Amino acid sequence: MLRSVTTDGCDRMGDDSDLTLSWKPIKVMSRMETLAEIVQQTRINTATNNTRLLSKLERWQQDIKYIQECLERIEKKLVPKLEKILKIEFRNKELFQVAMFQPSTKNLFLELKTQYRGSADDPLGVEGFAEMINLSEMAKVIALVGDAVISSAVLQHLWEPHLGDAGKITQKKAKIVSNNHMAKLCDKWKLYDYRIHFDPETPSKSEMDHDKGTLLEAIYGIIYIEHEYKMIHKQVTHLINTR
Repeated sequence: MLRSVTTDGCDRMGDDSDLTLSWKPIKVMSRMETLAEIVQQTRINTATNNTRLLSKLERWQQDIKYIQECLERIEKKLVPKLEKILKIEFRNKELFQVAMFQPSTKNLFLELKTQYRGSADDPLGVEGFAEMINLSEMAKVIALVGDAVISSAVLQHLWEPHLGDAGKITQKKAKIVSNNHMAKLCDKWKLYDYRIHFDPETPSKSEMDHDKGTLLEAIYGIIYIEHEYKMIHKQVTHLINTR
């Protein structure tokens, strides 16, 4: 989860110039492993004539396995690739995993919460399930951070000592931060291939560009959380120079 902290490590809000964002790990991979184990155990203990529950358990196992595979790909392939491209190191690699969760994953965790709520076998508890259910919302918050810092950094790059045409700067900025333009860099980095989702239909181009733009914003949100604004100002040139 994201928290606002000062560089001395205190959780407080104020006008401090050294106010930054931090990430409190929620151990997504560990929790997915726990869910895999409990669902497997439930399947073993379920009577063969309870076909309805067995069908659910089989689907849950498949979905959990898919998410685990996605998380592993993000950790072992996407993060190292981006570290090489950006020439920086990321400490909290879980941020990238969370950033790739799409809203369609929420139902799986809601169903699992309903199945195990109040039982002795409850694997995550109220808080644990709440965080897993809200993974896609966390992803939106990370992207929201990225959206804000991209906009500021692009404006700084377009800044001219003698301002004479606000309309010209506004148009240039709007073009750079448009979903259509950001989708190009998203494609270059192949971020779309790492989404964690259960969406059955192929979206329209505008919907896809929006999703791609959001994914790219999330990457810049992570850069800001990990390395603060000076690094954003440096790395936003990848977006500005994309053709």
